[in-house]
Amino acid sequence: MSKVIKGLPIFFVLILMVIILFITGFTSKKSEVIQNVYQVYLDGEKIGIISSKKELEDYINKQQSILKNKFDVKNVYVPKGLDIKEYNTYNEKIDSIQSIYNKIHKEKPFTLKGYVIKIKSSDDTKTIYSLDKDIFTNALKKAMLTFVDKDQYQLYLDNDQVEIKETGSIIENVDLEEDITIKEDYISVDEEIFQDEDELTKYLLFGTTEKQATYKIQAGDTIASVADANKLSPEEFLIANPQFTSANNLLYQGQEVNVGLINPLFSVVVEKHEVADTVKNYSTQIEYDNNMLVGKEYIKQNGENGLDRITKKIKYVNGEIVTVVTANTLELKPVINAILVKGGKVIPSVGDTSSWYWPTIQGYTISSRFGWRWGRRHDGVDISGTGEGSPIYASNNGTVAEVGYYHSSMGNYVYINHNNGYYTVYMHMSSIVVKKGQVVARGQTIGGMGNTGRSTGTHLHWSIWKGGYPYQGGTVLDPQPFLRY
Repeated sequence: MSKVIKGLPIFFVLILMVIILFITGFTSKKSEVIQNVYQVYLDGEKIGIISSKKELEDYINKQQSILKNKFDVKNVYVPKGLDIKEYNTYNEKIDSIQSIYNKIHKEKPFTLKGYVIKIKSSDDTKTIYSLDKDIFTNALKKAMLTFVDKDQYQLYLDNDQVEIKETGSIIENVDLEEDITIKEDYISVDEEIFQDEDELTKYLLFGTTEKQATYKIQAGDTIASVADANKLSPEEFLIANPQFTSANNLLYQGQEVNVGLINPLFSVVVEKHEVADTVKNYSTQIEYDNNMLVGKEYIKQNGENGLDRITKKIKYVNGEIVTVVTANTLELKPVINAILVKGGKVIPSVGDTSSWYWPTIQGYTISSRFGWRWGRRHDGVDISGTGEGSPIYASNNGTVAEVGYYHSSMGNYVYINHNNGYYTVYMHMSSIVVKKGQVVARGQTIGGMGNTGRSTGTHLHWSIWKGGYPYQGGTVLDPQPFLRY
């Protein structure tokens, strides 16, 4: 071959070289044409190359007619984790839009444009998804109104509450304990997306969208009895069944009611200024006459209730009183205590079952009654409003059975054995002035009201037990029916 080339004239060799250079130069230029393409990543992994980002987005939107009909939207968007990056290249193989769509559809859910709502408390964050933020704001307002009087709340919003001249109450502030943020974002269609206001209201109140437990009314049922049988307070029953306006509403046989436990995702804080005329119950003072036979007695002086006008600042959380501060007390009518004379002084360590003593001074508020509260039985009454350090009295004669300090739930507490089959328990005290084994008399100061242990504010938790030691075989009873002031 080399001999042949050498034998060719120089002219032909030059022509041959020019032709070769021309051909190779032409093909080289053709291969160096720059292409503008898009690399598609799904969760960081390359899944293909496309020529148009918009074409893929439009194709996804066109193919997802079922989602658009289900959620009543015009557009469906790419999934979370999908990233499309533009770059320039040579001779890259371009994937079809359909093939890339199929890969995406198989691996990840598509998204819709909507709102991500976060409800953040001190120890938890709940996330809610909705396509319309008005659905959330309206649902939240509905849910809040289960804990706030609708008419009074509207007057508060309109700054149109009537000034208190003698007695009455006004709302001073309404707020939520939680921080709520609303952010527009793309939401995966596999999330629970709320489209219905009532459904979201239910979720905000019960913490679930599952069907709540129901009960069919039987003959003789009352709201109180149905609530108690299902670990609800009457107030919680009314929240779960807004068609009833009062615990005194009548029920009819066969009627179906909700008995699910509420578990609100929010805490409505209502601060009220209240002025009320409060009956100051008289006490019965017992005197002993050793000239009379034991068992004989007579009334030396009849008692008369007094009347106080009390101004209070009351804080509610989800309808439950958590703090009460008495700002002022005006005596309208003084109290006259009854005096009962009994024959022969009885052993002071034995309590008289016919005469129990209220354990605080007057001007109190019962912030939580005996019975079910948030699915747990409240084994006593909570008494507040008399102030930090105000005296706590023994409800009857007895012997101090137990004294405790700094208990994680009870705080500072006292148990009294009345030596008649009954015990009384006093919790959350700020101070204790009696000792274990000490004999105390009915109405004797045993300590001060406080806020120790697991407590939401200054108050006394007071309970009566029968037939055994408290929390160790005894039966707890509602203390209020025992009282004869």
